[in-house]
Amino acid sequence: IIFSPFVFCAHRKFHSRKMKLLLPCDIPAHWKKVEMLRAAQIHDIDQLKRVMSSYCSVQSLNGLALAVKKLADPAGFFQKTLQTIISKALKLPEEHEHYIKRTGTPLPILQQGLRARLLINRELASTLLANMFLCTFDVPYWSMEGASEMPSPSFAQLLDCTAPQEVAKLQMFLHYFHRVSVERLRGYLIIDRVVGTELTEEQWLHSTKPLLPIEVAPERVGFEETQGLAHADFANMFLGGGVLCGGCVQEEIRFSICPELCVSMLVCPRMQDDEAIQIQGAEQFSAYKGYCFSLQYGGDHQEKAARGADGSVHTAVLAMDAIDLRSLDPSVRNQMSPALLLRDLNKSLAAFVPVDEDSLARYPMVATGNWGAGAFLGLAELKALVQWASASQCGRRLRYYPFEW
Repeated sequence: IIFSPFVFCAHRKFHSRKMKLLLPCDIPAHWKKVEMLRAAQIHDIDQLKRVMSSYCSVQSLNGLALAVKKLADPAGFFQKTLQTIISKALKLPEEHEHYIKRTGTPLPILQQGLRARLLINRELASTLLANMFLCTFDVPYWSMEGASEMPSPSFAQLLDCTAPQEVAKLQMFLHYFHRVSVERLRGYLIIDRVVGTELTEEQWLHSTKPLLPIEVAPERVGFEETQGLAHADFANMFLGGGVLCGGCVQEEIRFSICPELCVSMLVCPRMQDDEAIQIQGAEQFSAYKGYCFSLQYGGDHQEKAARGADGSVHTAVLAMDAIDLRSLDPSVRNQMSPALLLRDLNKSLAAFVPVDEDSLARYPMVATGNWGAGAFLGLAELKALVQWASASQCGRRLRYYPFEW
């Protein structure tokens, strides 16, 4: 196979200009309050709320209380799981120092418009997640430059909400922390901000790339557990969407059953029209039942994906946000306009393009489905053709999961 300059986004230049992620431990007065968790004797929800309210504006932990009651051993949450969360959170200065020694730089923000990659140890990822869960990012994050372009990392709303589907997501996060309290995490997460792969209308019209064979899965079948394929994430422009604040569809469920994906919310500003974010190495810890308002925690899940020699999980999630037509003209004529078609072709191209040769070899096919065809009012058949064209352009085949047309 001869690859054109448009196949590997790794051919595009990586940019070295970096903006540092502001961590809770970077603000001494704030971190001193967080460290009160170390000595606190926390045996119930009220005691946890009292300590957390000293450093963040959490109003209640009603959702957490319900999630804990659903555990097989509620007392064990306070005796072990919560202690693991606190212990991991307070290791942030140490784990970040290890990261700086390895890379020579603090954790960066992957800025809009710049091709960038972040390789992060999964132990550091669990430390960052523990801080997100305990809402220690709430104060420093919103004092950071460009905060309005960032997804919110706060668990405050999720910890408070008592809606069944939100409690189900919270159960998934609790299960993750239970698992990491007894298992050693090995390997890395790789987060790629992909930009610079877009083609002009003329280049698309004159492309000589053939449409590659496409497979269509049976209806009512999801692709989360499909092995050896890169998985599309029907993302919000703010990565993670409503995973921490009211969302319960494809992206939010994926980020809940694979909590390590949420680390990307700390470092990835809003996606622009010609950008996508690819995340490799996130493990699935929980199963689920239902969808949207019927979502339920489905118990433990043992990841079946292959692993590298260093323990990295061979999974790939390709985040791409669709056009929201709710405030536009959703007619077929408008959806087929050159401007909207070009936008979606280049968006899905950025998501599907392999970041390197290993990525193409490991994930020669992309699992996808009805992207942007639900609440955003996109035409499923047209979106399918767009994704077929962009996947073929970058040398990958599609397996299409219609779920239901």
